[in-house]
Amino acid sequence: MPTAVLFVHGRSQASDDEIARDPERLAAYVLAKKRKWLAGLSKGLIAAGRSALDESQVVFPFYGNTFADAIKDFEANGGRRPELEMLSTDAEAEEAKLVRTKVAALLDAADAIGYDPVKELSYTDPGIGLTPRDVEQEIGFGDALKLPIVRGALQFLSRKTGTPALIIERFLDDVAYYLELEDMRDKVLSVVERDLRETLPTGGDIVVVGHSLGSIVAYDLLTRLPPSQKVRMLVTAGSPLGFPIVQKNLLGKQPGRKPAVPAKVPTRPAAWLNAYDVLDIVALVHPLAGMFEESVPGQLIDERTHNPTGPHAIEDYLADPDIAVPISSALQE
Repeated sequence: MPTAVLFVHGRSQASDDEIARDPERLAAYVLAKKRKWLAGLSKGLIAAGRSALDESQVVFPFYGNTFADAIKDFEANGGRRPELEMLSTDAEAEEAKLVRTKVAALLDAADAIGYDPVKELSYTDPGIGLTPRDVEQEIGFGDALKLPIVRGALQFLSRKTGTPALIIERFLDDVAYYLELEDMRDKVLSVVERDLRETLPTGGDIVVVGHSLGSIVAYDLLTRLPPSQKVRMLVTAGSPLGFPIVQKNLLGKQPGRKPAVPAKVPTRPAAWLNAYDVLDIVALVHPLAGMFEESVPGQLIDERTHNPTGPHAIEDYLADPDIAVPISSALQE
């Protein structure tokens, strides 16, 4: 049986409600998403003198609507989106947990590119008058984080990366939802597992490619796959797996230890390839090598790339021959 490539997409992929209600239109919508990934990979392979991938080799589970519907249900039942302003309110325990995770991810990203709260806040609001000791104390206690520090981090990230603050916030919201709401995470993983079983009912080897939030989903998936499912390679692109708050909440994470490369990832060198663009807001904490416990040295390697149409664009990541060729090679082993 030929090896298949499993594409795991990221957040913000849901269709509108009208398309969701029409099975034929929804199928066409998902197929267009799948072909966008495939076109990027084919471009990279052809540039390297390799043959393009056949569409029949691709498994593309679509959890976008399931995730979006779960968020709608959460909010319809009284749950509140984790807005930064909730730091200064008496939020319910579940909502407070979401806000703390969102804030931690925001500060992880800002710290990765040199956020200095004292300098940033004195620049935006000279009247605040924070000293380094004040900032150290504020950041040292999660529940005591002050809104000006967090808002300053968001403005800093937006200015330095050119990414609108609203887009940054919505990404962080979805990371918090996925990591902290167990039922929501399980719904997403169940869609991926179901589609994988339906497409490969008798098993077969796979190469797993996860983008953005999908790289977290892919990591979690590898901790849940049955022993009979062989994974030849893991590829992550535009991944937030470097964020400490993400690593803390991964499935299989052992307290007090770095997260391990999932046991499903082969032990041969470069069996996990992580691609990042230095301007990708989602992948600012890089490289990943050294952040995960490897079974053998060189099991996880990083590939820095430059995405011409957008730092986070999956088609650009896959169009890089240094990313496309290892995928092709793993499929042909």
